[in-house]
Amino acid sequence: MPFASRRLRMPRQTASRKGKVRKGNPYVGRLLCEFAHAASRMSSVFKSKFQALNIRRGHKRSIIAIAHKLLRTVFYMLKRREHYRDSSTDYEALAVQRNAPRWIRR
Repeated sequence: MPFASRRLRMPRQTASRKGKVRKGNPYVGRLLCEFAHAASRMSSVFKSKFQALNIRRGHKRSIIAIAHKLLRTVFYMLKRREHYRDSSTDYEALAVQRNAPRWIRR
């Protein structure tokens, strides 16, 4: 994805299967890594992805992978003009839980 490689220092796959980090915007990359750290601690799809990657790849590479996933997510949200909807969250149950006291008046 050329968009991501220009925005973030992204690993690139080569024939030897080692990811080499490309040059990118260090400020955006640093921000995305901060966001990835925060997302890896929240209950979301990003946390489960981070835990799966952390076992195989290690902490730093998983943070870069989550930052790349965040960048792609934000790009497609802006492109499609949609709000973020986490697939691991049941928004209907949250709405019922939040609004139930207003619906049940004694």
